[in-house]
Amino acid sequence: MKNLFNIFVSIILPLILLSNAGGIVLQQQQQANAQNVEESPTSTTGEDKNYILVFGQRTVGNIDNSTKIVSAIVGHNSVKIQEEFLEEISLASSQQLEEQIQKIVNDGINGAQCDASLTTQQGETVIVDCISFGNNIIWYIYPAE
Repeated sequence: MKNLFNIFVSIILPLILLSNAGGIVLQQQQQANAQNVEESPTSTTGEDKNYILVFGQRTVGNIDNSTKIVSAIVGHNSVKIQEEFLEEISLASSQQLEEQIQKIVNDGINGAQCDASLTTQQGETVIVDCISFGNNIIWYIYPAE
């Protein structure tokens, strides 16, 4: 469990740094495309929130035996994050799985505890943990052991 926490922290810190640096680029791009950008339906304060999905089961590469490069999705639109979450964990989704993911995403956005276990249509079980701080919400998705 401690090893899982270490991996989680080693993933989160670089993502935070990247999301902050990427935020500047995204803001410039959003200003250039202001006519085509829709405001996030969950943003009521006018501040953009950073939504980050980290997929622990999608190893892209290894730096060494204890450090992995994993797949992540970063965005500002909670609806798109829900769609990507669903697509990444299940090829054939069900209404129940969609509702569970919607609840997990909303719990994370609202600062509620979202430790959850999901079973995909393929019978795979994944665990979801979330962290919310400031305008950043991170969901860490990894296979159950």
